[in-house]
Amino acid sequence: MRLLALRPLACALLASLALAYVWSTMAPRGNSANLRLTLGAVMGLAIGAGITVWQNRRRRPVRSERELIQVVGQPLLAARPLRPEALRALSQQLLEHWFNGRHTLLPVISVGAHDGRSSLAAELAERFAAMGERTLLIDADFRSPSLHRRYSLKNSGGLADLLDSRGVRLAACRENLAVLVAGAVREDPLELLSRSRLRHFLQAAARPFRVVLIDTPAAERGPDLEMFAALAGGALIVVRPGEDAAGLAQLRRRLTRCAAAPVATVFNQT
Repeated sequence: MRLLALRPLACALLASLALAYVWSTMAPRGNSANLRLTLGAVMGLAIGAGITVWQNRRRRPVRSERELIQVVGQPLLAARPLRPEALRALSQQLLEHWFNGRHTLLPVISVGAHDGRSSLAAELAERFAAMGERTLLIDADFRSPSLHRRYSLKNSGGLADLLDSRGVRLAACRENLAVLVAGAVREDPLELLSRSRLRHFLQAAARPFRVVLIDTPAAERGPDLEMFAALAGGALIVVRPGEDAAGLAQLRRRLTRCAAAPVATVFNQT
C-alpha cells in the first residue's frame, strides 16, 4: 500500500521527461532549450498532481466498526476500540472463545507497518500472563523486528535461529510470560518460514503454553503472515481508523485463501 502512494510521483516524473522531450523537439526554435525543458517539467508535474488527487478520491477510508465489518466480514468477537477496558474484555473473551482448548496460536496482523500491531500483541500477552495463563509471545516479524527492544533483550537465539537449526532460547520476561525474539535472519524470510521446523515448534509450544501470540510482519511487506494464519486457523486484525478499505479487503482475501477466520478486529486509535 505504501508503494502505491509513490505511483503519482513516478507518473509525474515520467510525464515531465516525456513532455520536456516533446516540447524540446516541437516547440518554436526561438525558445531556449532550458525554457522548453522547464515548461515540459512543469506540465508533467501538473499531470502528476492531478493523478494524486484522482487516487485520493478513489480511497475509501474505514472509520467505524460498521464499515470495518462490511470490509473484513463479521469476526468471531465484536470489533472494538483499543482502550484499557476493551483490552480486558478482549483478553477474557479470547480465553473463552479461542484459547479454550481448541486453539493455542493466534497471529496478530495488520495492513500497515505502523498500525500498532506489535504493541497490541505485547499488551495482550502481558494481560494473559497477569491472569495466570502461561503465555508465549513470538516476534515473527523478520522484516522489522521490535519486541526485543520492548523487553530489553538481544535479538539473537530467536525464531529465525531455531528455523535455521541454530541455538535458541526463550526469555522469561514476567511471571507466566516467555518471549521468543525474531533472531538473526540469514536466509529469505519466506524460505525460513516454509520449513517444517516452524510447524513442529508451534505444535510443541502448545503443550506448556495455553496462549501463543505471534507478531507478524505488516501485510504490505510480504505474505509472511499467511503462514501463521494458516497454521492457527485465524488471526486478530489491528486497524487504524482511516485505513483504506481496499487494503483491508485484500487482507481479508488473503485470510480466506489460507482458510483463516478473522477472530477479532481492534481499532487502534492511539
